[in-house]
Parts: sequence; structure tokens; C-alpha cells
Amino acid sequence: MIVHTVALAWAIRDGAPSPPLPPAIVDGRDPRPEPPTHVLEVVLLDEVRTSTGARAAVIAKPMRSGRAGTAIAAGNPKRTDEIAGTSAPGPARSPSMTMRKPGRDVAAGPSGQFLADFLARSRPLPPPPDIPGERIGDEIADVRSQLRRAGRYSPGELAALRAKIVALNEARRAEELKPAGGGRYQSDKETFRVHVHADGSVDMKDKPEKLDTQDKMMLARGIDPYARNKLAYLDRTRNQRVAIGERYRRQQLARSAELAQHHLDRLWATTTDVAARKQGAFELWDDCAEDGHTELVAGGTAARALVIGFIRSRLRGADAYTPAEIAQLDARRRSRARFAPYE
Repeated sequence: MIVHTVALAWAIRDGAPSPPLPPAIVDGRDPRPEPPTHVLEVVLLDEVRTSTGARAAVIAKPMRSGRAGTAIAAGNPKRTDEIAGTSAPGPARSPSMTMRKPGRDVAAGPSGQFLADFLARSRPLPPPPDIPGERIGDEIADVRSQLRRAGRYSPGELAALRAKIVALNEARRAEELKPAGGGRYQSDKETFRVHVHADGSVDMKDKPEKLDTQDKMMLARGIDPYARNKLAYLDRTRNQRVAIGERYRRQQLARSAELAQHHLDRLWATTTDVAARKQGAFELWDDCAEDGHTELVAGGTAARALVIGFIRSRLRGADAYTPAEIAQLDARRRSRARFAPYE
């Protein structure tokens, strides 16, 4: 405290003098000097044609900025309206200063050449995510097929191919998702195990042998001690799991007719009530997709054709839909197509 007190007293006695106050304004004039003016050179590079069609010289006039922030053409204050883009008598201005010409049709949008140049200079799309291990497996198979024809390559090329095989095998071992059969994948991490189903969904289970006392106390409180690691894992494998699910959906859509047949067989096996069978067959018909991507629409069309064929072969004679039943069901449909199974 004594040292601080001495330092403060010394600063008050021998400190630097305060900066002088600004001079007072006398007679309404500011005694401070005017700020220096900055000269801005404006050069319009396009040639200008006058109203008579004659070529005029390129405009290159120095400009100075006033204290109010307005730009004034040096030596010709009347040129400010031309620089601002308004029409005024005098030489015609450069086309660069005109944003839109009168009468020009701008509704057509960019030209085809502009779009082609833009797309040619655009960044290419990233490759779609691949199924884990499949792309690397294809590359390994390709390199091995080259090694079977070793006589065609020099010793240096053979060494490079063998080194590539080693690198690809290392990359495949580093894949987090390992094939588990049936379109499924799995990962064995330090503190948890992951099972990825064929549709891309995920199940995560902790390893009980890795749980210590603190982890068990957190779990008892509803806190996952490994939540951060699990979220990071899901982020790293998201694109690959999406690719797994997309392949599964394509496979299912290709089997649309087969799956519709399975549902109809199950319906017939679970009930003998003709009204329930009619209702179930109509609902299967109405659930078939009519919109969406090509594979989805194709699958819906195939499934709907199978349902109609099943109705015509099983629901006929005394069990057939009556006209009143068809009209009642058709009024409740969500599809655009009419429900007319016997037409």
C-alpha cells in the first residue's frame, strides 16, 4: 500500500501535462484548419458517341470531394448531374453509367450463353457418398486384375501397384462401418457398439465392461457419459448411412409387386370376412404411389397392377364388388385414378 501511494503521488506531481483544450469558436468561425481535400480520378474506359453518331473522346475528369461528401467535377460543376446518372444537356455519357436502357426487355432473363459460361466455371458437384467398403473393394479388385498380367508392366510399375494394394487395404481397415451381412453394418468403438440396419437406422449400445463408477452414476441420472463421442460418430458416418438407406429403398421399390402379393396373402390368411377382404384390397390399391421420383412411381404402378389382378382372380362371382360398393369406395379414395377393378 505504501508503494502504491508513493507511485500515485509521483504521478500527480510529475505526470505528463494534460492535452490543450481546443480553441474556442470566435465570431461563428471554426479556428481549426480545413481537412485536406482528396482528388479522385474517374476514368470511363468506354468510348462515347454523341447524338450525331460521332465518336467522342473518353471522359477522364478529376473529381474532388467536398466537405459535405458530394462529388464535384473539377472545373465543371454542371457535370455532377451527368455523373449522378441524370439526363442533362452536353456530351453523351458512357454506356457504363447506364444501368438499364429504356425499352429494353429484361423479363427474358440471362442468355443461354451466359448460363453455359457460368456452369462451365462453376465448382463441380461432390461425388455421391458410397457404400462403406464397396468403392475401395472395387479398386482393390481392379488392381489385382492388373497384377494378374504382371508381364505387361515394368518392375517399377509392379512395385507401384503393390504399394497401391497395401494402401487400399489400410483404407478399408480404417472404415468405421464394417459389413455385417444382410445389408447391415457394425462398428466396435472403445466404449460402445453400433449396429446400422439395412434401412440406415442406427442402434448404439454401451459396453458394460467399460463403465466405471462415475459413468454408472451419470447413467442413473439419465446422462449419457459417451454422448459426445456418439454424436461425433453419427456426424462422420451420416453420408454413408444415407447411401445405405437409399440403396435399401431402391431394392424395396423394385420388389413392390412382390410385397403387395405378400400383403394380400396375409390379408386372406388372417380373415375370411369378404367385406374385410374387399376393404383391405381397396386400401392396398389406394396406398400405391402416383407421384414422386421415377423409381417410386414405377413401384406404385407395378403394385397397383398386381392388386387389380388379384381382385379379378379372387373377388368374383358372389364375392365380387357390387356397383354400390365400388361407388362408395371410389368416393373415399385419395388417388387420382378411379377405383374401377373390373373395367
